[in-house]
Amino acid sequence: MSMVAEKTRPDDPFHDHHDAIPHGSVLNVSGVLAALVSVGLPLATGVIEGWSLLRVLTYLVLAIGFLGLVIGYLVSSRIMIWANARIGLFLTLSGLFGAALLVISGETRTQPLALTVPFVIAVLSLAPRQASWVGVSYLMLILGGLWLGGVRVPEVLFTAVAIYVSIFLFMYAVVQIALTQAQQRQQATALAHENARLAREAGAAATLAERNRIARELHDTIAQGLTAITMQLEAAQRAFDRDPERARVRLARAHELARTTLGDVRRSVWTLAETSLSDKQIDFVLQQQARQFQDRTGIATTWIYAGPGLALPPEQAEQVARIVQEALVNIEKHAYARHVEVGLESDEAVYRVWVRDDGVGFDAALPVASTHRGGFGLISLRERARLAGGDLQLASRVGGGTTLSLILPVDQKRDEER
Repeated sequence: MSMVAEKTRPDDPFHDHHDAIPHGSVLNVSGVLAALVSVGLPLATGVIEGWSLLRVLTYLVLAIGFLGLVIGYLVSSRIMIWANARIGLFLTLSGLFGAALLVISGETRTQPLALTVPFVIAVLSLAPRQASWVGVSYLMLILGGLWLGGVRVPEVLFTAVAIYVSIFLFMYAVVQIALTQAQQRQQATALAHENARLAREAGAAATLAERNRIARELHDTIAQGLTAITMQLEAAQRAFDRDPERARVRLARAHELARTTLGDVRRSVWTLAETSLSDKQIDFVLQQQARQFQDRTGIATTWIYAGPGLALPPEQAEQVARIVQEALVNIEKHAYARHVEVGLESDEAVYRVWVRDDGVGFDAALPVASTHRGGFGLISLRERARLAGGDLQLASRVGGGTTLSLILPVDQKRDEER
């Protein structure tokens, strides 16, 4: 009958020894060496001391059986799988072989070390309570093996058992610590994979949202503009013979719509243009956006930069640049502004990025201001602010212009690293 139930820990991620400690690991190599030394040294000592041939052969047969089980478990996947499926039988046979070797040798110093190897396997394979019972059973086998092997002095037996109690407890603690650390590493790896998966999903969602926004932009501007141009040209074609003057008016209107649509195309291309960002370039990018906006629209644009250098991760800097870019596009389309100000400042607590215009403004208290203002796209801007880890603030009044501000908390750790 097996000394332990043939049941591994159902909730322990390391009950599968092959997954927990791969072949060739330090623990496997140590186990093989411990088994060889604990079995080979008493044999060598016995041969030197003049063991009989029968005693040597009996010891060799038992040693081969023990080493075949234990070392086979450590180096052979096939034996390991067989033993894990019958862990109770495996540990019982290993213990009996180890005790039989003690009976033959009667050696109190190194021979009992042989049972430490299957004990470690028990700690790896069984629940703590079951592994503890294996340890107690092995200590009883050590005591019985030494007694039957001729060691009858109580002080010697007590000392040997006390030493191996300490060794078993120490090994149990070390293995449990190693398992806990391995489990924490596994959990950390799983968490990292989960975070990576969530990041990929978030990136895919952001890409889909951006595609939808681009589709809406193309539909609301370019597609409608081209439709209007087509309608004007068709009307001009129908009126060309019977009313040339009306046809010229239609052509002039089509030309005007074409110019407007071309402006929309240029705005869309500017919005979609990739901005190359590195870790410390956000101030340069925003200044460049302000200058390009002025060159393209003719609206006087001022760039303001105050505070220490601003260092942002590329992903965060990308969102900041896109927020400013979309704000400038909305000013061009809706604000009728004569002057625009783009600014960036930082202190010990926050980074602040703002875009201010002196245009027509709007009543920020109206419900429409919380969603869209003629395509202003506040939902998109607030989502970008969230992805950047900041807070978007909007201040506007009718006839008093609009100020859009992005507040980003300072990453103290990152600043210290700089």
